[in-house]
Amino acid sequence: MNLKHYTNSLHLLFPSVITVGSFDGVHLGHQALLQQVTFYAKQKNCQSVLITFDPHPQQALQTKPNFFLINTLEQKITLFEKMGIDTVVVIPFSKTLSQKSAIAFFEEYILTRINVKAVFMGPNHHFGKQREGNAETLSQLCATNGIEIISTQEYKVNEIQVRSTLIRKYLAQKDFQNAEKLMGHSIYTFNPLNPYSFNS
Repeated sequence: MNLKHYTNSLHLLFPSVITVGSFDGVHLGHQALLQQVTFYAKQKNCQSVLITFDPHPQQALQTKPNFFLINTLEQKITLFEKMGIDTVVVIPFSKTLSQKSAIAFFEEYILTRINVKAVFMGPNHHFGKQREGNAETLSQLCATNGIEIISTQEYKVNEIQVRSTLIRKYLAQKDFQNAEKLMGHSIYTFNPLNPYSFNS
């Protein structure tokens, strides 16, 4: 797997199937999405590219006082590699970046940098200033630029929607059993002494 930290010189010329997000927890819903990305990329003879952010947007914006990370960036990258992602691009997140419109972000950080053939978009995904970008915005951007867009469905376990926010709730309550059910891997996968920041 190739790890790329975003710079102004970044250019991925090989045809790419991409997905964008924070992917905190790399839970079962994320895993289902990434499986689709890697499978589709192989079918189309493209590389699979995951674009993520560091720090996590909530760490930079601090709009949720009780927020904590489920994984470190290094832990997420390990899981991305296990999922078969070819390239991970890490974009530095800041308050300045958060003020870019959805269109400006897509054009500056994706269209001019990556040879995108298809974009996979998870459910409830928003991007750009004040989360203005949504499935409709992305569909229009992709259609204008000849890019295929594939929207994925909400992933559920026993009719429960698998989301990072719910996993954080379980972890904060030390309900590790339910957290692990949604994550699809042990909370002790990486660090048996202190796997999560809220335990420190």
